[in-house]
Amino acid sequence: MQRTPSLPQTLPYRVWSRLLSNPEVGQLLPRSLRSLVLVVLVLGAGGAQARALSTVIGLPLSDPAARAVVEEYTLARQLKPVRIVGTLRSTDWLMDRPILASALARHLHPSLERYHVTEGEDGRFLIDDMGSIRGSFRLVARAPERRMYFVEGSFRSLADLLKLSGSMVFTLQYRESWEDGEAHVEVDPQLYLRIDSPLAHGVLKMLAPLLHGTIDRRVASLTEASQAVSARLAKDPQGLYREMQAWPEVRPADLDAYRQAFHVPEETK
Repeated sequence: MQRTPSLPQTLPYRVWSRLLSNPEVGQLLPRSLRSLVLVVLVLGAGGAQARALSTVIGLPLSDPAARAVVEEYTLARQLKPVRIVGTLRSTDWLMDRPILASALARHLHPSLERYHVTEGEDGRFLIDDMGSIRGSFRLVARAPERRMYFVEGSFRSLADLLKLSGSMVFTLQYRESWEDGEAHVEVDPQLYLRIDSPLAHGVLKMLAPLLHGTIDRRVASLTEASQAVSARLAKDPQGLYREMQAWPEVRPADLDAYRQAFHVPEETK
């Protein structure tokens, strides 16, 4: 499988966290921020990282909105690989059904109980995490063992001190492996994030590690949920089917598709 080249690195998060937690620095922060804004404006640091690319992870950048993000991103991250129990077939099946996947995540991983996905228009799916995350996403390109999504919306974090809006391209490369007779899927996620405000864009590039910490926490929660769902699908699809029958948000068509995909007897209740 094609590996993605290393993305730009930033100053280690521990350096910024020690700096910003220093009380003396905290007293000077407003003046420092004003100076930082001036530097951004004078030097043009708020400008985008312009790059002319035609593909990402081997997938064509034919979607104009996705291309704009990748070519003029604010932040780019190659995230830590994720390993889940299951096969490529079951992984693709679930990714093709984001509404059902979000319902499974809510019920099997408590940290995502506020996370909802509903169907929108023109192939979009709407995301709402009780206001912390609000937006939409859509699949813009796919090939065997690769997917690319375009995401746009708003995000709040750090006790509502950090409020951002923008768009993101999120890519997945995944492959199947076997260990001790058990199938696993290894996933390599990558993201490109573009902030709407040119001024915020420049400031955040300098304070990127703070945003990286927030991204890492969100990704960790999604990773744990994915691992919980995939493990249950692999080890107890019939018991999970029984539970799903009592969930009002699961559509009958999805229940029937699940039963057929995971070979659950029709009489199971």
